[in-house]
Amino acid sequence: MGIRFQTKQPVTKQKVLEFIEEWNASSAHVLVKTSGSTGQPKKISILKEHMIASAKATGQFLGLEKGNTALLCLSMDTIGGRMMVVRSLVLDLNLIVSDVTSTPLTAIKEEIDFAAMVPMQVQKSLDEDSTKISEIKKLIIGGGPVSPTLIDDIQEIPTQVYHTFGMTETISHIAMRQLNHPLEDDFKCLPNVQIGSRNGSLLITAPDIGVTDLHTNDEVTLTSESSFRWLGRTDFVINSGGIKLHPEEIESKLSSLIAQPFFVFGEKDDLLGEKLILLIEHSEELNLNKSDFQSVLANRTIPKEIRYTSQFEYTKSGKINRLISQELPNVAQQVL
Repeated sequence: MGIRFQTKQPVTKQKVLEFIEEWNASSAHVLVKTSGSTGQPKKISILKEHMIASAKATGQFLGLEKGNTALLCLSMDTIGGRMMVVRSLVLDLNLIVSDVTSTPLTAIKEEIDFAAMVPMQVQKSLDEDSTKISEIKKLIIGGGPVSPTLIDDIQEIPTQVYHTFGMTETISHIAMRQLNHPLEDDFKCLPNVQIGSRNGSLLITAPDIGVTDLHTNDEVTLTSESSFRWLGRTDFVINSGGIKLHPEEIESKLSSLIAQPFFVFGEKDDLLGEKLILLIEHSEELNLNKSDFQSVLANRTIPKEIRYTSQFEYTKSGKINRLISQELPNVAQQVL
């Protein structure tokens, strides 16, 4: 593996070199942290041989070849960042390390064969200069849902873009769905990954990465022995007046209406059991009314209240920390 540091952030370079040193040490394990977006972050010990198997599966799925260039623009405090280094080591890719920012392509002057980003980085990079992101041949997006707006935007670029599905416990992703050329709804499993369902939730077995009957908190519809459609997280489901609401589905539809960061959650209510709350990161009330919501949502999925907070809490991987953010002081509130 060749490595070139494009970053001007000393801490980024230091963390990459420290991880490579840890990787080359005699221990069979490395320690990684979960994202903490739905609970307290925790450290997990992962076997290096399982990380190697994951890297090979990604390389096989995407057709990566020795000598390809790979861009690291994710934090090394996340499994996504560490796995980009592991893939480069295992697949003998030439790794370019950029700044960990919302627009990591600003200083990149060459074509990139393979990169991984979170949705915000992709959207900001497209907004800044779409020609830069077009110089990436294969791009995987992870770390959160991809909005319909972003999906529409990437139809116009030649880059092959994939949305990944996975978690720290599965050592990064175990499935991907293509987002353009063509756009697909179903996630397709990587090699040697088996799936099933229990009470509507996804079960994963992948012996190569040490996973056996992992019962996830993801509600899915199986579309074949090796593909599935993701519906949302079961631990986010809101039961409002006997109706089951999936926040991710509602958020996807609201993304065409709200430009600011936001999410929805359920709050205890004497009448409904739980009522749907929309929380928006903004320092003042926006001009939103019920008719705006009726243009994108069915009446039963319209939030009962809109709350505003000036700044969300974010994880190191760029996800909104929902549990902490919904407890932050509100600067404004609307009842719909």
